[in-house]
Amino acid sequence: MKRINKNSLPFIILTIIHIGLLLFTLLKRRERRTITLLLSNISFAYIFEYFVFNLFRSYQYNPKILKKRQLDNALGALLSQAIYVPIAATFLTVFELGWFWKLLFTLYFHIIEKFFLKIDNYRLHWWKTIYTVLLLPVYFRISDFWEENLRLKKKPFLWLSTYLSVGVVTKTLAFVLDIFKKQKIGVGRFHSWHEHFLISPLYMLIFSGAALLPAIKNNTFVKASVFLLMMFISILLSRIHIINNRLNFVQVTLQNIFMIYLSPLMKSFIFEKKKAESPYR
Repeated sequence: MKRINKNSLPFIILTIIHIGLLLFTLLKRRERRTITLLLSNISFAYIFEYFVFNLFRSYQYNPKILKKRQLDNALGALLSQAIYVPIAATFLTVFELGWFWKLLFTLYFHIIEKFFLKIDNYRLHWWKTIYTVLLLPVYFRISDFWEENLRLKKKPFLWLSTYLSVGVVTKTLAFVLDIFKKQKIGVGRFHSWHEHFLISPLYMLIFSGAALLPAIKNNTFVKASVFLLMMFISILLSRIHIINNRLNFVQVTLQNIFMIYLSPLMKSFIFEKKKAESPYR
């Protein structure tokens, strides 16, 4: 990693502010539903990021925290989509803050975006700042809608939150590993980071769905069956050189095992009845 500089400092300050906002939210609303909503909000931001940022390359971050430019760019996106915006949305929803506050936070992010453009922390390709202003209130409303259904314990939303949470936790941990091991997956024998960030979320999407089966029926047979299915797909991906080295294969195998055991835990956390929810009611 690089030392703190004029580019990285604003990202660090924003991270501290939003982590503080998250801690305040969790202390004031000690409910499991708060964490479930946060993970769901992060997943919505990740889905948006995949299409707008990864696929269509709408903008570029320049925090100058990591030496590798493409990883540095991805880290900027991760901070935005996993910390800044989802935490703000969760805060607004949990405290039932109305449109005045939603518009205030939209203005807040708009000012940040303009400031980042001015100091060259952020570059636009085809994206325009007005898109951010128009889409953030929609995102905040989706957060409200999701929380309403979680509060009513509607099973489709509980199951979807379980699925999304498994993917979010695994994807975020995988990104941390990507930073340190610098191994990529892609098409062919030589993989770029762009290919990696296009394919790895799809991999996670499919395998998180398979990992949901142990949450539905949590026993050894189901876990073993899902693991064998995942290994078969992983070997197939290795044969066609999407996973092109031994280290990657070991990592995806460990990810598979992690998801298989994480899924029932997430389901139990999200579906748990009130009487067993202390300290998160």
